[in-house]
Amino acid sequence: MGSQMGFSGRIGNVIHYKMGDKYYSRSAPRKYTQTKASKARAEIFGRASSIGAQIRGGLSSVIPNPSDRKMHGRLVADLFAWLQILSDNPTVKNNQPIFDPINSLNSEAVSLGSRWRVEARVINPSPGLLEIKIPALDPKKAFIAPNGAVEVICKIATTVTDIVKLTSIGRYSTEVIYPLDDQEVAEQNISIELPMPEGSLVVTGLALVYAEDKYYRKKFITNNSFLPSKIIHSIYL
Repeated sequence: MGSQMGFSGRIGNVIHYKMGDKYYSRSAPRKYTQTKASKARAEIFGRASSIGAQIRGGLSSVIPNPSDRKMHGRLVADLFAWLQILSDNPTVKNNQPIFDPINSLNSEAVSLGSRWRVEARVINPSPGLLEIKIPALDPKKAFIAPNGAVEVICKIATTVTDIVKLTSIGRYSTEVIYPLDDQEVAEQNISIELPMPEGSLVVTGLALVYAEDKYYRKKFITNNSFLPSKIIHSIYL
């Protein structure tokens, strides 16, 4: 508001200042003191945001829409909840809380399970090694496909993040292509070797992409309801 005082400076909680030929006054900004608990939550949230960014970068090949803000927020919320549990439990080898997000990596898509009737299994048989096993299947029965689709690409990606240094340690991606016919496809076994030191979070994501024949050329179907993507496995070492 305007002031007729002709004075610049602070009196109590009011700041008086001159702008042009007029004098004004406004309330001084309030200072807020963070509690120890609120500082700790803010630090954990910052770590969750950084780890989320690393995971999204490492899983970029299985994320249909990298700018999906809902997906960003849900992933960070899952990481924040997991880090809070982790911070309350001293490190005990082989007894760490599991990071198990239930949210999709595509907020516009239906669940992966509603498009694929089989389930890929991921195991960690030895240090630095993951094995992904996709059972034998009949593509026409296993996949729920949109009209006109002639094949489905199963994309798989794994990323390793140091949750203390907030950096990427390693990443891997591959894909398996299934023609949408009734010819049974043998079991797929995929071995992934990556550095996985203690203190790292290893996350594996899987996405489906359908293709159709359009004017004698393959064209990817961009309908979000047929672009399911999900984190299917994670392990904290």
